[in-house]
Amino acid sequence: MATNDCERLTTRMSTETKELLEKALVLSGHSNLNSFITSAAALSAKKLIEQEANIHLSQDEAVDFLTALDRPRTANAHFLKAARRHKETITNADYATR
Repeated sequence: MATNDCERLTTRMSTETKELLEKALVLSGHSNLNSFITSAAALSAKKLIEQEANIHLSQDEAVDFLTALDRPRTANAHFLKAARRHKETITNADYATR
């Protein structure tokens, strides 16, 4: 059976902010301020998450990035030592418990 769980969020805001939101509410077509704020916040959150999930590079940056991928660096002594220590101390069972 599907449930329609709802969470409550309470916020305080200045009078000016509330008046601004109420003006926008009238223009938005939402039936109440809670609905408008929830919708606007969710839209803003989705946009922010989407922006952070993508990498935007200039053409020069893209060329540099692809060049670096085509020529991986060789492992230095520090890395090799860490890899050996990891192999000696970590077992497959360690990964199974995570």
